[in-house]
Formats: sequence, C-alpha cells, structure tokens
Amino acid sequence: MFANERQNKILAIIRKSGAVSTSDLVEQFNVSTETIRRDLLHMENSGLLSRVHGGAVQKGTMQTFSDLKGRSLEHSNEKSNLSKKATEFISEGDIIGIDTGSTAILFAEEIRKKFSSLTVITHSLDVFNLLSDYKDFKVILCGGHFLPNERSFFGPLTANMIDSLHFQKVFLCPMAVSLKFGISDFSRELFQIQQHLLRSADEVYILADSSKFEKNAIMKLDDMKDSYTYITDGNLPCELKKLYSENNIKIYTGDKDNDINE
Repeated sequence: MFANERQNKILAIIRKSGAVSTSDLVEQFNVSTETIRRDLLHMENSGLLSRVHGGAVQKGTMQTFSDLKGRSLEHSNEKSNLSKKATEFISEGDIIGIDTGSTAILFAEEIRKKFSSLTVITHSLDVFNLLSDYKDFKVILCGGHFLPNERSFFGPLTANMIDSLHFQKVFLCPMAVSLKFGISDFSRELFQIQQHLLRSADEVYILADSSKFEKNAIMKLDDMKDSYTYITDGNLPCELKKLYSENNIKIYTGDKDNDINE
C-alpha cells in the first residue's frame, strides 16, 4: 500500500472515531511503528491531525458556546448518564465541591436520589437551591458578584471563600477537554473560580459529556493531568478511550460494560 493511500485511511479512521493509537495502526496496516510515526508526522505537518503520545487525535476544533439556558437543552441524556456514574465516586458523609453549569445541575439531581448526608460547597445558585434543604445535607454557597446568564457567583469574594475551605473531592464541569490543549472553558468571570476549586480539593473529577472531548475553548484551566479522574457518558468512541488510557488518563463512562478502566 502506498503511503498516501494509507494516510487517507488513517484520516478516515480519525474522522470517524476522533482518535487512533499507533499500535492499532501498526497491526491494521502490517507496517513498522516508525512507518506509522512518519505518516502521523506528515499528516500533522499538513494540518490534518494532532499527534499525541501513543497515537493521534483529530485536529482540535473550537467548542461552540451558548449560555446556561441553551446548554440545558443540549446533550441532556449524556449529562444524566455521566452524572449517575459520577455518584459512584462519592461516599455518604463526604465533603465535596460542585462547579456550576448544566452538567452540575443534573449531577446535583442525581446526588439527591442517592445520598442523605453530604457537605456540598458550590458557587452555583441552582445547585444550592437543589440541595440546600434536602435531608441532612450541609450546603455552603460561595457568594459574591452574581452572573445572571450562568446563575453563578464569581469575583474576589467568591474566590476568597473557596480558598478558606478545604474539601475531599471537587467535581468540575468544563466546556472542553483535549489531550493537546487540556481542560478549557469560555467564561472569563468563572474561569478564576474554577481554578480555585481545583486547588482546594484532595481529589479532582472532571465531568464532561462525550461531545466535549477533543474540543477546545478559549481559556485553558489546566493540563489533562493523570492525577485527575475523567467521567463521561457511554458515547465516547472506544478508540478515544484507548488512546486516553495509553496516556495514563483515568476515564470512566456511564456504560459500565464498555468502560476500559474497570
């Protein structure tokens, strides 16, 4: 097979699945690892993909942005699916931090179904309203300036309050995640608060539905650290999950049967 024919097939795989591993390509095309690496390098230089450790991902695209009202109508089944999975990482009595956004709201709804005693720290008014008067929950709202379109608090007062607290686990809900660019979001006002949340917890959980993977947003929150746990829905392609695993990224999906880390 000529190199250009092989590269066209590689591009078709990436367009379908979002990613491909070097080992899979070596096996599929029965060529050496160096041959595949040369193919991927040429394709990256041509702007067709992005190389990462262990393979390649589709060229990063900018995530579309809409306000909270609009996002609440998007991918709701996927967000509910990953939220159910995320509750498996909580124990009764935990002290947790919850980010803001449409995923955070559905996550809070799932928490109500499963737990009776938690301490929850949040800057989301919707998360606060869902959990503040529920059973034996203790809910701390980190107030400050209010951002109406996101129904969340931000600014120095909010950041200082988060810095004065410490919790076991934080559940962050960014707009985009990618191996190349990291964890990112759009809101200039909430960006700082999310960074303070990351610094205030012993364990970090990233909640992102499958549409947000290998996408970019304008403001980078952090690298995709292997110390974080990533939780998504069952629609994430197997090829992408495998490549994340090869990069030591702990990723769990709502579909237990297809979860490569269990």
